[in-house]
Amino acid sequence: MMTELFDVFPYLENDKVIIRKMDMSDVAALSEISNNDNVYKYISPFLYKKSIKMLETAIKNLGGRDFEKKRLIIAGIYLKDNPNRLVGLAEMFDYRKRANTITVGYRLNEDYWNKKIASNALNLMMEYLVNEIGITTLNAFVMPENIYSSKVLLNNGFVKENYTSQKKNWGGKEIVSVDVYTYRKM
Repeated sequence: MMTELFDVFPYLENDKVIIRKMDMSDVAALSEISNNDNVYKYISPFLYKKSIKMLETAIKNLGGRDFEKKRLIIAGIYLKDNPNRLVGLAEMFDYRKRANTITVGYRLNEDYWNKKIASNALNLMMEYLVNEIGITTLNAFVMPENIYSSKVLLNNGFVKENYTSQKKNWGGKEIVSVDVYTYRKM
């Protein structure tokens, strides 16, 4: 029997990273991420440059209301060897139950780039969504310039589609064409 996506907020871990619900002790670390222009150069403006007060509300809503209303799962990424330090966000959203698809994403504090953290986090999300929830298709959207994120996806079994998708307001641009990556469970 598969678990339903929004039954329980996921707690996922491997030997390198932990993905779990954020709490109020993560506000300062989340602020570091959301105030870094380099982090947001290639992604949507979600949680961008918000005040501490707004980030506190966001953490509360992401772990509560947004999850309970089955909107999305935005969890914190932590390192196994420093489990109280938020280093990024693991994102699972736009779940379409009937089509059995979901979109995944991740954003990391710039100090933690190029350390295989995104790859580990993506792997945990994939394992959870495919094996525990039973979702057969995962999508990810990446700005073409974001070569590191593209590599993470390709190295984890995603395939780059031969079409692009239009997104609003990514990287501070009004409309941008992003590459579409898909993972399909065989």
